[in-house]
Order: sequence, then structure tokens, then C-alpha cells
Amino acid sequence: MENETLEQLLLDEVKIVFKYLIKMGALKEDAEDIVQETLYKALKNIDAIPQDRIRAWLFKVAINSYYNLYSKKKRSREYIDALPNRELFAESAEDQMVSKERNNEIYKALDLLKPSYKNLLVLKYFLDLSYKDIAEILEISETNVKVYLYRARNKFKEIWEGLS
Repeated sequence: MENETLEQLLLDEVKIVFKYLIKMGALKEDAEDIVQETLYKALKNIDAIPQDRIRAWLFKVAINSYYNLYSKKKRSREYIDALPNRELFAESAEDQMVSKERNNEIYKALDLLKPSYKNLLVLKYFLDLSYKDIAEILEISETNVKVYLYRARNKFKEIWEGLS
């Protein structure tokens, strides 16, 4: 019974990690590989991971794998083209094109941020995680999360205005 609960917990958490990687700009295939590698490492080290820290541990391993992979590739805009097509309800083709262009601009601005700021903004505004969850994942205090998010938002705003 406990193994089934742990298995379900791991599966639920890696789904969140996968979504996070996609939002960070990972290609779907890369995100799948990273999640699979992360899950393998988790199962291999399950006895050493405190159960209340599984989410933070999974995120930490996945983020490190993501940065290792993409620092090797040094790609610039590849992930924008790989974004999934989002069906927009009751919008004209022109509205859809404007929306897609705006999304591309948002991702371009995010890509110009330093990785730690991009991480924070994706965790908070794309995955809608709480300050507490972000603090746990990044292993920093909630106060620091708020301060760093404030700085990240300001830097994003500065970049955004520079692109306009």
C-alpha cells in the first residue's frame, strides 16, 4: 500500500516537473528525457530522499539536468518554434496571430533574463505555485522568493519595455 502511494506521489510530481520544463522552453522530447532520467534517479535514491522533500528534490534534479542539456546546445530561439499550438476559443485568425506574436515576445523577453529570474517567473506565473512551494523547490526562504520575484518582475518589465 505504501509503495502504491509513493508511486502515485512520484507520478503526480513528475507531471508537474514536465509542465515546468515545457514552460521553461524545453522541447517536448528533451523534457520527456529529463523527466525519465529524474524519475530513475529518484527511484534509485528513494531511501535517501525525505518523503516531504520529494517535490523539491525532483525539481532540483530536473532543473540541473535541463541547464546541463541546454548549456551544451546553446540554442537561442528554438523553443519558441516548439511551443504547443494553443487552441483559442472564439477568436478570429487575426486575434490568434496577435496572441501568438505576443506569446513569442513574452518568451523572447523571458529568454533575455538571467536563468534564476526566468525560473522564478515560470514557477510563479506559468505554474501558479505558491511562495511556499517555490521556496521549498529552490531551497530558499519565502521572504527571499518574494524579494527575488520582485527583482525578476522589474527586470522583465525593463526588458519588455525595451522590446516595445
